Amino acid sequence: RKEPFMNIIEFLGLTRVESLAGVIVFFGLLFGISRLPKKKFTFAARVLIGTGIGTVYGLIVWGLSGRAGVYAADLGRWFSLVGNGYVSLFQLLIAPSIFVAGVRLVIHTPLVKTETPLIKWKKWVNTLMLAVSALIGACLGLCFKVGAAPGADTAVFSWEIGEGQKITDSIAHLIPSGIGFDFLTGNVVGIFVFAVLIGIAARRMSGKYMDTVKPFLDVTDAAFSVITSVCKAVIAYKPMGAAAVMASFTAAYGPAFLLMLVKMLAVLCAASLIMLAVQLVLCAVSGVSPTAFFRAGKAAMKKALVTRSGSACLPDAQEALTAGLGLKKEITDEVSAYAISSGMQGCGAMFPAMAAVFAAGLSGLTMTPALVFGLVMVIVLVSYGITGVPGTATMAEFGAVMGSGITGAVNGLGPMIAVDPIGDVPRTLINVTGCMTNAIIVERRVRE
Repeated sequence: RKEPFMNIIEFLGLTRVESLAGVIVFFGLLFGISRLPKKKFTFAARVLIGTGIGTVYGLIVWGLSGRAGVYAADLGRWFSLVGNGYVSLFQLLIAPSIFVAGVRLVIHTPLVKTETPLIKWKKWVNTLMLAVSALIGACLGLCFKVGAAPGADTAVFSWEIGEGQKITDSIAHLIPSGIGFDFLTGNVVGIFVFAVLIGIAARRMSGKYMDTVKPFLDVTDAAFSVITSVCKAVIAYKPMGAAAVMASFTAAYGPAFLLMLVKMLAVLCAASLIMLAVQLVLCAVSGVSPTAFFRAGKAAMKKALVTRSGSACLPDAQEALTAGLGLKKEITDEVSAYAISSGMQGCGAMFPAMAAVFAAGLSGLTMTPALVFGLVMVIVLVSYGITGVPGTATMAEFGAVMGSGITGAVNGLGPMIAVDPIGDVPRTLINVTGCMTNAIIVERRVRE
């Protein structure tokens, strides 16, 4: 007959008494991370501290487990409970955030009877550049097998077209099929389309029936403020979430998992350089040489690497376009501001695409041409759907995975939260150079 204490140990999902001490230490570490002084450490620093503490503790558990893996299995349940639970909060938020932000985006877009060349070019260039950036991120991630275990002969991509994997199937998956069903299945594209239709109807009615529609417009703004506050509250727990996620994965995979993350970040930097080269070529075609581009935008690009905030760099980028390159201010200001809010080529396209490939590889899923096509489409649409929502890159990567139908890989996005401050450096640079590139292309087309 078992002792009562052992029954309690088993109830806690543990097999050894020593594991209980490990769980207590784990929650003690989380509490310590939550008490880090905000004035002394920036938010990014606290996330990295949480990542480092979780990584070290996970490696200790992995090392003590040996071949039997007893401690890793015992403590891994608690690591996963906290880590996956935190990841699930973002999964919970993405659908309502896209719906409310989508409606708000449309009702706050100025109503015009005929689109000017500036508006048309601004939208088309923004959309196409997002698609190119997402495609580069996905393809480079697949080429280097990010997410796959080192040395493992794992197939992350297959050209074979199976049942339900044609391009028509990918498009059919994105078509709205009932708002309740779309919320249930995580069809974020369907949710965004429905939100756009609601927004168009409300904006159209506001012309003649403003008194009737005004409460709906006010409720939408209020709902956006509330959902934004909720997102900020969830994001505030990133340091603890990062610690739990890294403890979970390093306890299971050991040092090999760190190599996987380092490779992913290296590939992300390579993808950023390729996207920057594409931007420079397009600028050269539009009459701005790479030398002139770097000379004018040097201050904005240096600020992007330091602040990791596209919005903070926008005034410098706009100054570079007008004073540095002599372009029309009324055009470049509008296009660059639009690109930094609804078309971030690094945070809203490249990084979500690579994060989705990483999560798929970590989950053992094989990507197909139809999945890659669907992923790019989803990323482009979601980038508009999360306009103004905090944590753009994190929300975009969850929207990309859920919207493309690979929901089984959602937990694989956890490590992206842990390395977010590091990945934020190259992707913010691409955001800033991207908004400048868009402005240069549109200014030349409109002037002609």
